Amino acid sequence: MKIDNSTKTITGGLLREEPGRSIRKSADDSGSLPQSTHVQLSPLSAQLQSIQRGFADTPVIDATRVAELKEAISSGHFKVDADKIADRLLKTVQDLIASHKR
Repeated sequence: MKIDNSTKTITGGLLREEPGRSIRKSADDSGSLPQSTHVQLSPLSAQLQSIQRGFADTPVIDATRVAELKEAISSGHFKVDADKIADRLLKTVQDLIASHKR
């Protein structure tokens, strides 16, 4: 069984230039586009970069606090407040649900 190409193709040259229709120019014809390598960042962008650098220097884990908690647990002085944990867990879930609805 032979499969033939029964669809017809349109060859170039059939499109007419219409008034108001712009034709794309090639990348070589960039004489009308201004060439600039100067980029200016807003003051807010500079501030955000400064904050980001500050966070980069901040450790994610407070090693001193972890050591204090380990000591409290091992000595038996650490008390678990189940109500506080439940309240914070519910608050976290509520925040996640609220942010997901947006």
